[in-house]
Amino acid sequence: MITPVSDRLRHEAERLALRFRCEECAHYAEERAACGNGYPVEPHRGVRLSEVDEVTFCKEFELA
Repeated sequence: MITPVSDRLRHEAERLALRFRCEECAHYAEERAACGNGYPVEPHRGVRLSEVDEVTFCKEFELA
């Protein structure tokens, strides 16, 4: 899901400690730098909300 990043989202994400990156997902296989479910990781890895205008959220994200 592609979502526009607004100042409000940035503020709320910081305030609520939003976690959405592959590195924070239970399905992420760090030793392979890959998704355990086979989904692409490029849209989700290393994203800094302060540096982007939109973010892609993964439907399979599960908090580790």
